[in-house]
Amino acid sequence: MKKIIIILSILINSNYGFSQCTQTTGLFTTNINFDSALANWTPMSNIDHYKIHYRIYGTSTWSNLGNIGGLDSARNLPLLMQNTTYEWEVMSFCDSTNQMPSLWSTSDTFTTTSFVQCTQTTGLHTTNVDFDGAVANWTPMSNIDHYKIHYRIYGTTSWSNLGNIGGQDSIRYLPLLQQNTTYEWEIMSFCDSTNQIPSIWSTTDTFTTSSFVASIFNPIIANNIGNTICNTPTKLTLLVSQSINEPDIGTTTITSDGGSFNIQSLSFGDSVGYAIMNTTTQIIQVSLKAGFIAGQNYAVINSYDSLGALIGFFTIENTNGGIKVSSTSPNDNNNYTSGFTSEVNFNNLFINPNINGPLNFFTDIQSELNDQFNDTATVMINCISAISENRNEDDLSFEIYDLLGRKTNYKENSILIYKYSNGIIRKRVTKKK
Repeated sequence: MKKIIIILSILINSNYGFSQCTQTTGLFTTNINFDSALANWTPMSNIDHYKIHYRIYGTSTWSNLGNIGGLDSARNLPLLMQNTTYEWEVMSFCDSTNQMPSLWSTSDTFTTTSFVQCTQTTGLHTTNVDFDGAVANWTPMSNIDHYKIHYRIYGTTSWSNLGNIGGQDSIRYLPLLQQNTTYEWEIMSFCDSTNQIPSIWSTTDTFTTSSFVASIFNPIIANNIGNTICNTPTKLTLLVSQSINEPDIGTTTITSDGGSFNIQSLSFGDSVGYAIMNTTTQIIQVSLKAGFIAGQNYAVINSYDSLGALIGFFTIENTNGGIKVSSTSPNDNNNYTSGFTSEVNFNNLFINPNINGPLNFFTDIQSELNDQFNDTATVMINCISAISENRNEDDLSFEIYDLLGRKTNYKENSILIYKYSNGIIRKRVTKKK
């Protein structure tokens, strides 16, 4: 009898000591999409964690979601089927060992939306086909967030991709192509920023790149001084330009048979002038400052961009009877240029020779493909008077060149180079009359 009383006492104490966790309430569903939805409930205190299960309404198999913290009050339900009704419930746990669960909550139901596919892009065509690039075009559409393009060599399996194409765009450049090769490309449109609503890929457009045809290595040289008065400091301008597809310049050496650089007046960091590079895509202007100086006859000139970063250098020297300017162009792993004009200006660093007569500048350029080019420019130095310097240039014959060194006629609103019969070269900015 005593044993029975003890057992009953243990059972009674155990039943009265069990405390079930509070049932979760306030279930509702938001952010319902074609393949997901957000389950929400009323948050409660003293909850260690939650568990959710969900299923297609009317079926018997549940999917489960765990690892839901006690402070959470929402969880995304993933991998749903479109246009389908689901039900879900949540259970709360007051301890980390799952020994104190609540009852399952009452069910909440919702129906997913139908998948809405973005409109397929049409009107594909290709323009500006070159040996290494082409422009992809398509018909613009409204309500598009962004596009994606992929392209490949026709008949191969590996695609190259181009993203970050705005919804208002209708063209994109296809770069880094191989010459004389057929390519195909397609485009996909997206109606949202999260890539959840894409179109199917468009129909394919094809094109064939052209063969590369190199231009003759024939840089245009224009070396000039600011005044022709003997034994006088003057501005020295060195100008080189190339047409598109010429071999890249490797090394450039410019010498003279007279005059000198006033190197002995320089200290490290002194400004000596500026340089301007005009390409097909940008204008680069740099400041020139003295770098390493070795005595009065040799110095390194450093080039700095607008942010003060060192981007290049070249050397200047005084030789027996003249000057020498030497530079080596960095190799860009492409032996042909897209066209440029480079202008280097020394501010009164050059001193004219103290003789009356011709001053010759000799240019020796070697391309990265070992082409050789030589040029000579001559100016007349005047030690008798400055009359010739003040002579009206309108009385002299001249030729007009553009910034790429090509002969041209007078043009309004342009930058032109005038080469006069006395050897003087002027850069002029023309304005509309």
